[in-house]
Amino acid sequence: MIYLRFSKVEILHLVIATALVAAVGMSLYRFQFRWDFLAIFISAFIIHELGHKFLAQFYRAWAEFRVLFYGAVITAISALPFFPFKFIAPGAVMISGNLSVARSGRVSLIGPLTNLAMGLGFLCVYLVLAAVDSASPILLVGVRFNGFIAFFNMIPFMGLDGQKIFGWNKIVWVLTMAGAIGLFIGGDLLSGGAATGFLRRFF
Repeated sequence: MIYLRFSKVEILHLVIATALVAAVGMSLYRFQFRWDFLAIFISAFIIHELGHKFLAQFYRAWAEFRVLFYGAVITAISALPFFPFKFIAPGAVMISGNLSVARSGRVSLIGPLTNLAMGLGFLCVYLVLAAVDSASPILLVGVRFNGFIAFFNMIPFMGLDGQKIFGWNKIVWVLTMAGAIGLFIGGDLLSGGAATGFLRRFF
C-alpha cells in the first residue's frame, strides 16, 4: 500500500516557500495583485515539488519538502522590486531511502516533466483559442515560465535535478533539456520574442 502523506512540519515549510514564491511573482508587477499570474507562478513551483515527493513515496522512500535557509534568503531578496534577477529556490524535497540510480533519476526527472506538461498544456490552449481569435497573453506566460523552470532545473550542477538525471541517463537529459528550451523559445516567439531578441544581440 502506498501512503501519500504530509507532516505538519512539511505543510508549514510548503506554506513559507509558497509565500516566498508568490512574493517574487508579485514583484514582477511591482506588487500589484495579479491572481492569474500568481496561479501560474505558484502552480509551476508546487506541482514540480509534489512530483518529486509523490514519486519518491511511490518507491517507498521518505520524502518531505523543506525550506533551505540560503535558498529562502536569496529568493526573498530577489522579491525586491528593484532586484534585477529573480531566483526561485526556497527549498527542496528531501528524500531518504534505498533508491537505485535509475529510480533516483526518475524522481529527479518527474519535476521538470511536470513543468513541460503544464507548459505544453498552456501552449495547446493558446493555439486553440488563437484560432478563434480569443487567446489571452497570460497563457504564453504559462508556456514561457514553465519552460524556464524546466530548463533551470535541468542544469547539470549545483545539486539541481539535471545533475542526477545527467548521471543516470544522458539521452533523457538531452531530450528533456531540448524540450525545455524549445518550449521557452516557442512561447517567447509567440509573445513577441523579447528574450530571443535580447539574445540575438550577442549571437
